[in-house]
Amino acid sequence: MRLFILEMCALVSAGVFAAMFFAIWRTRCARPARTAFRQRFATELVWAAIPCLMMLAAAIPAAIAIVSAD
Repeated sequence: MRLFILEMCALVSAGVFAAMFFAIWRTRCARPARTAFRQRFATELVWAAIPCLMMLAAAIPAAIAIVSAD
């Protein structure tokens, strides 16, 4: 049961991050000004990577604990 909950959390997290990246990409492509695209893209990439790294930092030890408990 715990592994199922872990899998569901991973699936939901992947969906949320995919939607976030899609929204960023869609918003960036909708703007007509392309001159500052690279500068802002790097900033958006860093701001998107920070929550990903935080989630991985919390999820990996939790997943190890759940799998070792079974």
